[in-house]
Amino acid sequence: MLFKRSAGVDVAGLESGERVLASATGPDGQVAATDRRLIWPAGSIRWFEVERASWNSDDEVLDVVPVRASDHAARYRVAITEPGRLVDVVREQVTGSVVISRHVPLAGTRGVRVSGRRTPDGGLVWQAVLDAGIDVDDAETRAQLDTVIAQIRGEVEL
Repeated sequence: MLFKRSAGVDVAGLESGERVLASATGPDGQVAATDRRLIWPAGSIRWFEVERASWNSDDEVLDVVPVRASDHAARYRVAITEPGRLVDVVREQVTGSVVISRHVPLAGTRGVRVSGRRTPDGGLVWQAVLDAGIDVDDAETRAQLDTVIAQIRGEVEL
């Protein structure tokens, strides 16, 4: 079933109230950026689940890298032949989902990156990604980690 959500753009599988912000054409079909996610013929990913997205104009591919803590296992390479505004809207939506992102050293320069990302319902999803070499099973490190995460969350969730 197709739903129309913006000026003449048909996108399959939109959720109730979801709005199409930009769309483009790819060899496999329509690609759309909505107010909630990126949708392409083989799948979709919500903005708060995207670590980064970059456009490769030589290959005509949008490279989408999910955050490590998401249910998405690998990066997506979405072919787009006529990107139009889509690439700019993707960049805006990914950047706009990040409320806070901070790297805090725990052992020398190695530490943890704590990020809070806004979900479509206005909630926050928190992610903590440890640098290589940080032992999360070490009791002292775990205590530091818990303190750092609580402090950063406290700055945002007043």
